[in-house]
Amino acid sequence: MKEVDYIIVGQGIAGTMLANQLLQDNFSIYVIDKFEPNASSNIATGVVNPVTGRKMVKSWMIDEVLPFAKKTYRSLESFLQYSFFHDKEIYKVFSSVEDVQIWNAKRNDSAYANYLGDIISTQEANISIEAPFGIGIIKNACWLDVPLMTKLFRQYLLKKEVLMEAHFDIDLLEISTDICYKNIKAKGIIFCEGYRACNNPYFNWIPFTLAKGEQLLIHSDDLALTSIVNKNIFLVPKGNAVYSVGSTFIWNDTTETVTADGRKEITDKLSKITSASYAIIEEKAGIRPTMRDRRPVIGQHPIHSNIFIFNGLGTKGVSLSPYFAQHFSGYLRGNNELLQEISLQRLVE
Repeated sequence: MKEVDYIIVGQGIAGTMLANQLLQDNFSIYVIDKFEPNASSNIATGVVNPVTGRKMVKSWMIDEVLPFAKKTYRSLESFLQYSFFHDKEIYKVFSSVEDVQIWNAKRNDSAYANYLGDIISTQEANISIEAPFGIGIIKNACWLDVPLMTKLFRQYLLKKEVLMEAHFDIDLLEISTDICYKNIKAKGIIFCEGYRACNNPYFNWIPFTLAKGEQLLIHSDDLALTSIVNKNIFLVPKGNAVYSVGSTFIWNDTTETVTADGRKEITDKLSKITSASYAIIEEKAGIRPTMRDRRPVIGQHPIHSNIFIFNGLGTKGVSLSPYFAQHFSGYLRGNNELLQEISLQRLVE
């Protein structure tokens, strides 16, 4: 029987970043995950946008989590000897004069100095994007090729012989002083299952809201973009004239299949910002677990002290997961308490 400190169930962005952090902190781990092409991490655009929404508000904790995320991904690139993390400006396409006014007001706020840049025209940007009200440059943005990064880390885990490529069968989990699953014995188990937490009997009481997201991969020789473009959707240059476009938020469909409605929503939004010709080369769909308060769900089961969850990162997984993986690792070592805003405990008090 193999003995480790923690079993990690799931190897999406959450499970990958947690596994990486626990290994760095000298925990022994064993990961159980069956590759699913439609897992939310495999359809994520991977964009980190520091300033979001019509009111252009800074993302929660962005000043803390963004530098840490960038440092972590660059370190992982060096370790895995591959490029998958990219610093990119975001071209925020304004929809109205009011957008411009909000932008200019925010630029006078020192708290936004690192994020809001100049307003430029499409001629200045030299791009085939329709932006009659102009384009605001969001600085310090970035994107992570999540499927590539998780694939490379998966290969690393396989090489270390600490990954079981199989669906986790909750009926085989034995809980006592230790955790036992098949031939693995551990001090604890951490579930990073994404939306499948809704079917986990230990955490199915968490009020997750499931949101389906669809994304297109397109090829266009006409676009010639080097920066990310945002207006209701993200248009992300991935190189070789290939772009990811998305994604949608669909609340009444929790299947992992692409739909004509999702494709139409994306192509309609794309047509409003460019008339460039393109060809769809791939379509993807996945389910995100989100919380109404838009905060992660991390912590110890209220009854079983050796069962944990690291979940609920939603669309912010790329920016939040490195920082909170370190935060959670510190908690497991007894070095810190979990922030109340992200603690599972907030749901049981």
